[in-house]
Amino acid sequence: MRRLSRKIWIAVSTPFQANFFYPLIRRLEDRFDFLVTARNHDRIFSILDAKKIPYIPIGRHGGERLEGKLRAYAENIQQLIPIVKEEKPSLLLTERWPEAVRVAFGLNIPAWTLYYDEREYHVNRMVFPLSSKVFAPSFYTATELQRNGVDPEKVVWFDGFHTCYLKDEKVRQEQAAPHSRSGSRPPTILVRPEPEFASFFSEKQDILERTIHLLTSNKEVKNDLNIVILPRTKQQAIRYAQYPVTVMVDALPENPVAYADVVVGAAETMLMEAFVLGKPVVSTVYWRESKPLSELHKYVFHTNDPKLAAYKCLEYLDPEVRREFYQRAMLITSLMENPILKFEREINRFYAEPGSGGRKPSKRRSQIEVFMDILEAVAFRPLKLTHIMKAANLSYTRASRDLLWLRRKGFIEECTDQRAGRCFRATAKGLRLLADYRRVVHEILS
Repeated sequence: MRRLSRKIWIAVSTPFQANFFYPLIRRLEDRFDFLVTARNHDRIFSILDAKKIPYIPIGRHGGERLEGKLRAYAENIQQLIPIVKEEKPSLLLTERWPEAVRVAFGLNIPAWTLYYDEREYHVNRMVFPLSSKVFAPSFYTATELQRNGVDPEKVVWFDGFHTCYLKDEKVRQEQAAPHSRSGSRPPTILVRPEPEFASFFSEKQDILERTIHLLTSNKEVKNDLNIVILPRTKQQAIRYAQYPVTVMVDALPENPVAYADVVVGAAETMLMEAFVLGKPVVSTVYWRESKPLSELHKYVFHTNDPKLAAYKCLEYLDPEVRREFYQRAMLITSLMENPILKFEREINRFYAEPGSGGRKPSKRRSQIEVFMDILEAVAFRPLKLTHIMKAANLSYTRASRDLLWLRRKGFIEECTDQRAGRCFRATAKGLRLLADYRRVVHEILS
């Protein structure tokens, strides 16, 4: 059996990945070496520079046209191969950069990926069939993942949004805030425009621009707030520069959402990041929602009416309204898991037990631990009995008995899924019990 190198390859093709993998690098940098390759797209380089992460520039984004994407794919693979062969990493981590996963597969390097957008069907079908491990939010079903090329047997589930990587981050909000650079003072409204190069993006609409026009032309408040635009492209920067706003050019060491009082726009990931940090959110997304976004819209304000969007932004500038939003968001996200911790756990298993397949060591659990394992399994998605048995590592008899007890106590309820049939899910009472249990355990161990 060959000895695994202590080098992990992280392939970054979107700004989100630069932010997502940063805390993982910091948690593991004392034990592992990292090879970071990054594509020149949407401020990725400036984010990595701001975070002081060494990286190797690789390739480019192919633009809007399929022909350009195909050419970029071929060029990026050609650039990656000699670097990866020279560096000899033993593991690849990425969201879903097809070129990186294809190179890893060809060089016999396990590729671990992150799933969270079923609309990117063609990219998903290029990435996930070649992935040896896929981390996915638990509100997806196994059937939904299979349609996008994911083998359910390779899935590591986590509860909540992929942006919960921010849950355990200590953000220094007093340093380098965007509004301080422009000489203005808070409150700050952070605006992130549309992903105009995304394959799922529909015809451009001016909802967000009209919202900014209404906010900046409001004579009563325009001098009492600071609007910061975080553009994706030079064209977006030019469009928004016509308004009295601050256009961010440089990246920040911290996530810019941390410095905002309100976040508005059509950037799905940044809206989710804001919610995880307890920042009031106004979504102006006007195209077909991803499943994570539809989950987010259960908790935040969503409109395609510029007048309503502007009104809600101003309403959230009230400190009391912001405080209420923060408390509600923190209650919801307290039940969600940090996916970075799942990555770390699986990495520790991978290097400690090469070839073991990452099987959990058996251990004797108390009855309360078994109950909590069941509640964990059905907290964010209804499951069939057989799936609960697998998730909680229980026999049929034990799972049936414990489910019956939890149902009688009102912690779990039975429901019917159109595809899966008879399922079980946690009730509000069960979610509160799970949150209280986690809080008590955390207090004891901290």
